[in-house]
Amino acid sequence: LIVEECRRIVKLLEQVEQFGNLQPPDFKPVNIHDVLDRARRSALLGFGADMTIIEDYDPSLPLAMGDPDQLLQVVLNLLKNASEAAGGQGGTIRLHSYFEHSFRLRRSDGSGQSLPLQIEIIDDGPGLPENIKRDVFDPFVSGKENGTGLGLALVSKIISDHGGWISVTSVPGKTVFRMSLPRASKGLIADNQEG
Repeated sequence: LIVEECRRIVKLLEQVEQFGNLQPPDFKPVNIHDVLDRARRSALLGFGADMTIIEDYDPSLPLAMGDPDQLLQVVLNLLKNASEAAGGQGGTIRLHSYFEHSFRLRRSDGSGQSLPLQIEIIDDGPGLPENIKRDVFDPFVSGKENGTGLGLALVSKIISDHGGWISVTSVPGKTVFRMSLPRASKGLIADNQEG
């Protein structure tokens, strides 16, 4: 028991260190559907093997502005949580993307930013425990027995570092994590294609 607890504490400390040492995003134009597809394929080969993952994409979605590796980590964390919540009995996860022209995030300083790219990860699992729903993105808040509470805190930090927004709604049978991201500017897309 002591050895097992020591291993758990070491793992927790490594995760805290990783959380604190996250590199700033390497921004570039990103096809968010490529990120979602990579995460889906990876999940189906491992932790999500018992899940059905449905792609429901808006084919006209423009490129996002972001770090593809960090965004992949976000989607993998969310898929892993949804898969673990299903508890080995399987379930369905829907990856949904759409464009919402009017979505703007107003910052505390009064400035606003357009975040038209919407990505939702929707599962049919048991839902978030009522006692952690409002604090789920805070560090060390977990609904899992041996959870560290850093996975969703990391997700929130990465999305925030991208100038984006993440929210969650959850009831038994339907949990929706919604990410809102900025689109890549047309000038940057052209520069990236030339370089």
